[in-house]
Order: sequence, then C-alpha cells, then structure tokens
Amino acid sequence: MPITPYTGPFGRPELQHLLRRTLFGCTVADRSHFEGMSLAAVVDELLTFTNDTTPPVRAYTDANGDPNGIDQAVPFGSTWVETPITPLNDTDIIEVRIRSFAAWWMGQMTGQQRNLREKLTLFWHNHMPTQVSIVYQSEMQYRMNQLLRTRCKGNFKQLIHDVTVEPAMLYYLNGYLNIAAAPDENYARELFELFTLGQGSGYTEADVQAAARVLTGWTFMIENGGTPVLPQTIFFPPNHTAANKQFSAFFNNTVIQGQTGMSAGETELNALLDMVLANPECSRFICRELYRFFVHGEISEEAESDVIEPLAQLFRDNVAAPDQIEIVLRALLTSDHFFSTTIRGCMVKNPVDLVVGDLRLFNFPTADPGLVEARYQVDLEHYWLTAYAGMNLMAPPNVAGWPAYYLFPSYDELWLDTATYPQRNNSLLAVIYASIETPATTVQPGSANLAFQVDIVAFAQQLSDPADPNVLIQDLVDLLYVNPISAAVKQQLKQQYLLFGQLSDVYWTEAYEAYIADPNTTNMTAQLVPDILRWLIGDMQKAAERHIF
Repeated sequence: MPITPYTGPFGRPELQHLLRRTLFGCTVADRSHFEGMSLAAVVDELLTFTNDTTPPVRAYTDANGDPNGIDQAVPFGSTWVETPITPLNDTDIIEVRIRSFAAWWMGQMTGQQRNLREKLTLFWHNHMPTQVSIVYQSEMQYRMNQLLRTRCKGNFKQLIHDVTVEPAMLYYLNGYLNIAAAPDENYARELFELFTLGQGSGYTEADVQAAARVLTGWTFMIENGGTPVLPQTIFFPPNHTAANKQFSAFFNNTVIQGQTGMSAGETELNALLDMVLANPECSRFICRELYRFFVHGEISEEAESDVIEPLAQLFRDNVAAPDQIEIVLRALLTSDHFFSTTIRGCMVKNPVDLVVGDLRLFNFPTADPGLVEARYQVDLEHYWLTAYAGMNLMAPPNVAGWPAYYLFPSYDELWLDTATYPQRNNSLLAVIYASIETPATTVQPGSANLAFQVDIVAFAQQLSDPADPNVLIQDLVDLLYVNPISAAVKQQLKQQYLLFGQLSDVYWTEAYEAYIADPNTTNMTAQLVPDILRWLIGDMQKAAERHIF
C-alpha cells in the first residue's frame, strides 16, 4: 500500500513546517520565495540541486599573523584541498586546514541555497560519521564531506559503496588494516549494525566475519616514495581473501564467490552490497533513519505500518534508480503523516538547526566574498557557537553519531538537559546581541577592523507592519514559535517592551516611525528603537518554545 499523500490546505503554517524541517530555519525571505506555490512545486524545488560548492581557501596565518609562517605551499586566498600537506603529517598545517574546513562547512549552512542539500549532508554525516580526533587529516575530512554532499539524494548503493572505500572511512574504521592474513571486522560490523541493517535485525557474527573477508585488500595512500600525495584509494590484491564467503539464512545462505586480481575488490564489494540491499531490513532501517531525522524520533506502530513500510517498499522498488533517496524523500515530505498536527512542533531542535536557523533568520551579516579573512573569522566563530550549543560537527560522540537519533526512548529530548539548556539559550542570545570583530592587522587590508552584528531594525522592516505593535508581536510569534502563545502573553510583551509600560499603541508607532525616518533623530524615545527590538526579541528567544520545531 503506498503512503497516503497530503491533500489538505497548504498555507503559511504548512509551508513553515516544511521549511523548518528541510532547511536550517525558515526566514522571511524563504517564506516569501515559496509562498503561493503548491506543495508539489515547493518539494520539487527543495529536491532540485547539485553540488556546486566552491572549495575552502587559505585564509589563515601562523600564530603571529604571518601568512608566510605556515602552509607555504598554498598561496594566501587559494584553496588548499588540492595540495598535499608538506611535510607529511605536519600537525600545525593540519590544524589550520581543519579549522578552515570547519569555517567553510558552517558557511555552506548559513549561506545555504533553498534546497535540502546541506540538511541531507548533515543527515548522512550523522548516519555514517567520521571523527576528526581519529581522522586527523584535513583533506580526508573535506573529501568525505563532499562525497556526502554529492551523493546525498541519489542511489543508496552508490553512496554506501563510495563511503566504504573513501580514505576517511578506511582510516576511521580500520578498513586499511583489513587484510587476508588478519581480517579486521570493525567496518563490516558497523556496515551491518549502523549503516545498512540495524542492530538486532538478524545478521549473525559469522556474517560479520564473512563480510570482513569480502572487504579485505582495500587501503589508501597519502605518500608515494616518501613524497606526500593527496589521499587516494587503492585495492591491493595480495591482501584480499580469495576464498568463497558463506552467509547465513538471514541473507538466504548467499555465497559470494571469491575473486582474484585487480577487479576482485570491486566485484565482491558490489556483491556484498547487492546482498544487503536485497534484504528488506535494509530498506526499513534507512527509512526509519530518515523519519527520525526529518519527522520524529519515536516511531509508533501506526507510523511503522502507514509510513515506514510504504517508504521501504518504494526504496526497494527503486533500488537501481539514480535518484532513489530523492524518490523516498519526496513521498515522505508530501505525505499526510508529515503534515499531521501531532508531527508539528514535536521535535527538539538539534544545535545546528537552533543556531544556524537563527543566524539565517536574523540575517547575521558576513564579509564580501573577496574578504576571505573576515569571512573565515565570522564562519569559524559561528562554528564554535554551534559547538557550544552542543553539536561540534566534526566531533560526533562515536561511530553511531549523536544519540538523539538512535537512543530509545528519549531521542531528540536528549538535546535538552540542565547543562545544555542554558548554553542553548546563551547561543540564541549571542546571535542577536553579539558582535564579531576582526583584528586591526590582517593580510587583506579590507578585512581589518570590521564589525559584524545583526541589524535588528532591518530584520523588523521585513515584517508586514512593524510600526503596529500588535502586528509586530504576532509576526514575531509566527516566525519564532511553532505553536501560538496566549493573548495575555502577547499583551504583556507589547506593554513591557513596545509601549514603555503605557497603554496606547501610539507610543511604539510614533517612536518607530520617527527612527525609520531619521536614525540620527534627537527624539530620545525613538533613539531606543533598536534596543527595544533587541530586548523584545531577546526575551522571546529565552522561551522554551524556541527549542522545538
């Protein structure tokens, strides 16, 4: 039975729900762009994208600010991703390049296009993570991230195939140590347990051992005769187990025929993945993972039968399709279940959704593209703000990713506890209050002595009628919260902040209009308009409702 499509109204509440789950937040501009379009048209646009990113560039210096004091092989302002680290494993160079990658990744999210690419990249990074503390190699981290971004909506077999032999994963889960003389089961175990089938799905310990033997012989190279080279995957036939590999009844007693020669690794890897994908548990597991990321952590019996099973069948029906994941996601995002009232406002935002969503909502400024130093500093500060809120992107807790997406029964509620709640609140307040300032001495003169802070008045001017305090409050409620708040709370916010404790709406209207007409006005009340807006929004930011979507 196919999943039931949504046929109800598709107005502003439904659009904002869809955008909050598929983008990082929903800005006024996002909403305006899509408003008036049909659900099908919006989802089509969200799923139409390519990986057209440009690589990170060298915008860093040594600790003394000397551009020639570190990573001299890369000209300032040029990309480092095609230049091997020389000397090999120079930790100082690795460190500055990793920070450059972190800033670049944050910039991709805060400056995201209106599509699912960046959200899906994060989804797959959580699903098949690598940890920078283990894969301490900047080029490997960048390559893995770009692989996920390129394959994120395509064919799952192709994605898992490429991840399996990607140098970052070969290093992270010991694939490069997996040889015929001493098979290493680390990657094979996680391939079944975390990446394709799920713990307890029915595979055996002997299946893990057989899969490990299938995967013997894959390694990577980062030097050639002592000369550093860019990471590249290699299959080395002498290290491959050429014997047949027998699997259990869970896999229909499949035997993968042992191969020899240079093509042995590819042939057996493809046979292994075909066998895994033929098992219906694989499709169910991937669809549950997508559901927990985009819809809700807990999957009820009804959702399992009415959503997961139809999606899993769609996954299997399109197992060879180049846009397999896109097909499944389209069905999920246009389903009746996705727009049910029980799904809206039921999830706690992860720290990236929380912080990046706010940076986008309030249009936190950044430098012109050519001012790479200033952009690097702003993006890196935002990366660390997200980490402070509880999600260091390059440091997932372990190979299972973040517990909020797998740990029963709490799931996304795990993002909130007595330690993280104050940090998350402080992060939201930092977005609207904090200023990022660049140093007086920079390599690029244009990057010096710059200050970046949210223009809170410019944000308010995007709203429908910011001079009317009632409309202003309601517009903020619609943007900041999923669920409505009471008339009493709205009245309290209006009087406390916009009316200066008075009763007449004219107090705010006159002050706001005077400030807009002349930001240098001598009207003392009007001079306070930017501060009042910041105080009002800051108070609304501290509400628990800001943490759900």
